[in-house]
Amino acid sequence: MLLDRRKVKFWQKVVFGTMAGLMAAFLIFGYSGVLSGCQWFGAQQSATQQLDDEIATLKARLAADPADAAAWRKLGEDYVLRANQQKEGSAAQRADWRAAVTAYRRADRLLARQKGAEAKRLRLDTLDQLVNVYLFLEDYAAATAVYGRITDLKPRDPQAFFDMATVAIKAGDTNTAILAFRRFLELAPDSPEAPAVRQWLKDATSGQTGSGGTGQ
Repeated sequence: MLLDRRKVKFWQKVVFGTMAGLMAAFLIFGYSGVLSGCQWFGAQQSATQQLDDEIATLKARLAADPADAAAWRKLGEDYVLRANQQKEGSAAQRADWRAAVTAYRRADRLLARQKGAEAKRLRLDTLDQLVNVYLFLEDYAAATAVYGRITDLKPRDPQAFFDMATVAIKAGDTNTAILAFRRFLELAPDSPEAPAVRQWLKDATSGQTGSGGTGQ
């Protein structure tokens, strides 16, 4: 009987010890999970605050020197980054995108006055970013107009004309899409997209607006 009681006590210690270990592990890992969540939230707040500070600094810099194209480009970039942290579809997100449009447009005007290959490269990059923001805002007419400037700078780039045409279709601007696709075919007649583009042109010029022919 004594041996039996000792066995019972032994197994009680094992069971209680195991339960205590599990409880400790739960508390440790549960606390770690909460801590990780708090750290992530804090990091998000920190990143947003950093962007707020950068935007304020850039605005002060531009108030002193409004001809600083690099600062306008950086301001547009920061507004887009902050928009990505805003609630999806919120007024705050759209406000940041519109602010980015203003910044990129100012940068484009300044870069257009500069000469040289580097200024042209920076301007093309700025216009690409501006197109992206207009697409976020679903302003396809404005995006099409920007592609007009891009194709002026890259008149022999078939991709630029293809992109211009597809965005023009979304904007309901069939005439611009026709012109852009025709130029695309002149530059890249053997492109994998060429058969679908030819079919779309055939439909569009025969009075059918078969935008689905581009696969967009």
